[in-house]
Amino acid sequence: MRITTLPARIGTIAVPQDDVSATTWRWANANLPRYLLDHSIRSYCWGAAIGDREGWSFDRRILWTAALFHDLGLARLTQNTMCFEVESAEIARRFLERHGMSALDADRAAIAIILHMQPNVTLDDGVESVLLDRATGVDVRGADIAVIDRVRHDVVAAYPRRGFDRLFLRAMTREARSRRTCQSASFVRRAKVTDWPARTPWAGTD
Repeated sequence: MRITTLPARIGTIAVPQDDVSATTWRWANANLPRYLLDHSIRSYCWGAAIGDREGWSFDRRILWTAALFHDLGLARLTQNTMCFEVESAEIARRFLERHGMSALDADRAAIAIILHMQPNVTLDDGVESVLLDRATGVDVRGADIAVIDRVRHDVVAAYPRRGFDRLFLRAMTREARSRRTCQSASFVRRAKVTDWPARTPWAGTD
């Protein structure tokens, strides 16, 4: 059964409590498959933990909503007309504006979603973009996993991986087969070369 009440905290990580964040939470619970919902929530937590560790000022609403929407396109590949991250960003932008987020902030969330699949994201792209990029790198590849050591146990206990690697690779491969110029195709090629996910720090935790 899906949890529909917006949590105030996940472990020690504060969750934004504004109306847009709560609406996005309910939407994500209703529309994302469990493996992507849990991945998205973990990604928010890792991003917030990294931001706090670095001492960066960031908008938790933008990071939260971007994280919950960032992989939506993988759940609707048969309906997509664009690469999944671009599709996710466009849907997020419209949804967030419709539910009260300013156009500027909705744009920041959409940019973070698009850039999480791009190399070399920098603070010039926006702090939330860097945090989502680094957070998804942690959750998918185990990149710099030590930076989340303080919060990792509680977050994974609340939102376990339970087959995430296998299901995520299957979805990425589906897009890569039909859209060979998308970043998912590069991801799948690298996965084969590096024997992902067997060689990540998350191996054996599913």
